[in-house]
Amino acid sequence: MATLAGWDNLWQFVLAAVRLGRGVFAFLVHHLHVRLCPPRDCPLVTVRQGQLRGVTARLPNGARYHYFKGVPYAEAPVGKLRFKAPVALERYRNPIVNCYAERSDSIQLDFFSGFVYGSEAGLYLNVYTPQLPLDGVNDAGEKLPKALPVMVFLHGGGFACGSGSSLFYNPEYFLQRGVLVVTINYRLGPFGFLYLPEAGVEGNAGLKDQLMALRWVNENITNFGGDPLNVTLFGESAGSFSAYLHMLSPNSRKYFHRVICQSGVVCSSSFMQADPLDMAFNLARYFGYDGTSQREALETLQRVPAKQLAKHQRKALGKNAAKQADLVFVFLPVVERTLTESSIITQPPEVLLKSYDTLRIPLLEGCNDAEGILGLYIIRHKTRDADIRHLPDRMVAKVFRHLAPTERTAVTEKVRKFYFNNAPPSEWSNEQLKHFFTDAIFALDSALGAEWLARYQPNVRHYHYRFTFDGRFSLLKRLFQNASVPGACHGDDLMYMFNPTLLPQLPPSSDEYRVRDNVVALWTSFAKHGDPSVDSGDVVDVKWRPVGKVPRDGTSVIQLECLEINVRPAMVSDPSHERTRFWRDLLAAHGNGQL
Repeated sequence: MATLAGWDNLWQFVLAAVRLGRGVFAFLVHHLHVRLCPPRDCPLVTVRQGQLRGVTARLPNGARYHYFKGVPYAEAPVGKLRFKAPVALERYRNPIVNCYAERSDSIQLDFFSGFVYGSEAGLYLNVYTPQLPLDGVNDAGEKLPKALPVMVFLHGGGFACGSGSSLFYNPEYFLQRGVLVVTINYRLGPFGFLYLPEAGVEGNAGLKDQLMALRWVNENITNFGGDPLNVTLFGESAGSFSAYLHMLSPNSRKYFHRVICQSGVVCSSSFMQADPLDMAFNLARYFGYDGTSQREALETLQRVPAKQLAKHQRKALGKNAAKQADLVFVFLPVVERTLTESSIITQPPEVLLKSYDTLRIPLLEGCNDAEGILGLYIIRHKTRDADIRHLPDRMVAKVFRHLAPTERTAVTEKVRKFYFNNAPPSEWSNEQLKHFFTDAIFALDSALGAEWLARYQPNVRHYHYRFTFDGRFSLLKRLFQNASVPGACHGDDLMYMFNPTLLPQLPPSSDEYRVRDNVVALWTSFAKHGDPSVDSGDVVDVKWRPVGKVPRDGTSVIQLECLEINVRPAMVSDPSHERTRFWRDLLAAHGNGQL
């Protein structure tokens, strides 16, 4: 059976890789064609910085829409601006900027191939709108609404790779339900998350890029038919972690009104970069600096060619780099020392969440039921066999970093017994590892964050979900060579929202289409009204109830009301209750008052 599953995984990987290759090829051909031979119908929009020329195209339902790709939203962060907070772009260099196709991605080290690609001058965004103010009426001759709800999407990629490109994030189905969508690029890896505060690098430059893009949207989106007073920030994985931090940030949340977090929340300091200053100096030392001055370390790193800096960024881990080859999240957000106009977070996340009644933004949040399939791929391809046994220790060290070594070892033993029944690593099954990674990386913080919101934020309307559909659009689990492992893999929910060219062609009556209709209807209803059920009744026949509130004194535990998203969505209570309870008991006993 194991051999058959292995061959099936390999065959499904080959099919997915072929689809990906064909999709990339088709995307590049279209990209080149539209640049060289732009269509005649090219709308022109004026923004504060100048004029943008876009493209008019057709949605899957035949309706007209307009897109403007590769819109610069900040000065290129190169030279002395490398690692620094972004600088607003005052005027475009040309009177009219042609926005027919995406420009380069932010420079990055690719997760799969290990190749470096992209440009350091990669601060661009893409705008997709089903109407422009100059349109007046739609194709049916009906008068257009005054302004559209706006959805700003933040891509994932572990803060190390990814982009907002329509290769993956083509939002046409969202536009069909009457919203405007913006996708953005932001700085990644050391370019976005280096920390040298005494040299003027406070960290979180990538998050500050996102904030700059939100300010650009606030300033200009009216000219594309959008409503700057109805903006939803949404993201997946690293984009979800980012969106959650922006929700906690007073500087950020003035620019959006609802937030959607898919597979990632930041509710404790255990997520943040643990030793950001040491990492910065490790990287500087690799490139020849041997002093202790933050300013001189910065000057050294600003002189390094961008591709070399991206290629060798893992040297920031110092002597432990080889032992942590499977560590995807290297450069992460930090808690900044100084409150400024562009700072994102200057207090630990748990302090902000527990500051009673300080948040008001409606939140839609959740994760997939088999997020940990990503972990299976990582340990197979990036972890040495001898180091697999240390995975529970490392996860415990991250969540319980405040514990003394002896107590941490005791917690690790409890984790080994609960998930692996004290078996040796050679006997750990894919199913056990999947549950372990799902809980330790995603579900634990999701459940903990839900409890704190229920207890300390009485005016946050919180909708929680679990995505469980495993279908033929689930591309990532196939690329991760785990097609035979049941459940919805990390990132596969995106394939049921966007319209990339690399998905298989299926009939509109398929379950995959139905799930996509469900997700898009729920997400756009939330964007319009702050309630996913108001405008989704034509597709989803169940009312999504928010998570209930509990007393602040901790005398009762929440019932985690949750929408299971599948072909037919249904409300469930406390998904994965036994596993959630295990971690909650650990935190109660060893969490240093975390609960």
